[in-house]
Amino acid sequence: MEIHVHRYVFLTLLTVTALMPFFPSGVAFSGDKIEQKAEAIAKKVEAKSERTEKAEGTQNLVKDKVEVNTDVKGKPVVEQLGEASWYGNDFHGKQNARGETYNEHNFTAAHPTLPMGTEATVTNLETGKSVEVEITDRGPYSKGRDIDLSKGAAEEIGMKKHGTAPVKIEANVMP
Repeated sequence: MEIHVHRYVFLTLLTVTALMPFFPSGVAFSGDKIEQKAEAIAKKVEAKSERTEKAEGTQNLVKDKVEVNTDVKGKPVVEQLGEASWYGNDFHGKQNARGETYNEHNFTAAHPTLPMGTEATVTNLETGKSVEVEITDRGPYSKGRDIDLSKGAAEEIGMKKHGTAPVKIEANVMP
């Protein structure tokens, strides 16, 4: 009986190993693809960030920086240091770039290059407070800004009073 079990395990492993090249979406390959996607997103974010940094002038609150790191689960995260502003009343109830009705009280954000639907944590570097947002719009359109937060998100991290803040954006890369 023991010999048959070992033979079965051996044949199963042999079959799985032989078939692996025919299944490119296997675990080993999907990790590489998500890393490549994270690097591609980071390149776009960095290119826009470099142009924004030049436009900041005296409004430069933090040296812009973009890099890919991993979260506690080992998944890639695009991290960006930059400046945030917020938008609300003038856009409330209007259609955003994603085709949805903008609600200034929801925790959403406008970013020039992160994919729509990206979930990100935005941390105000002055207060240490963080908020989870979803990228649902394009922008910001104010000179020298890297992200526009909804009014609700801005209030959550204590930046609404001053209108701008240096922030860290940690964007989760979706497969």
